[in-house]
Amino acid sequence: MARVRCARKHSPPKGRKYRYVEAVKPIGYPDTAAICGREGCREPGLVWLNVQEWEEYQRGERIFDFQHGGAKIRVE
Repeated sequence: MARVRCARKHSPPKGRKYRYVEAVKPIGYPDTAAICGREGCREPGLVWLNVQEWEEYQRGERIFDFQHGGAKIRVE
């Protein structure tokens, strides 16, 4: 499941369940609604993809789910 983390301080994310392998830009980055998911951070974030999602991205997928549902994100 995709995660959003700022490029300067909180990348790459260290997942317990997933290994994040590549970052992609959300639509409009850096002027995006995608904000780093770390508590207290308000920086624009990159979307980190796990191995399966990265393979899907390479096949043309551009919409990804977050870990706990409730929202999806579109990337460039």
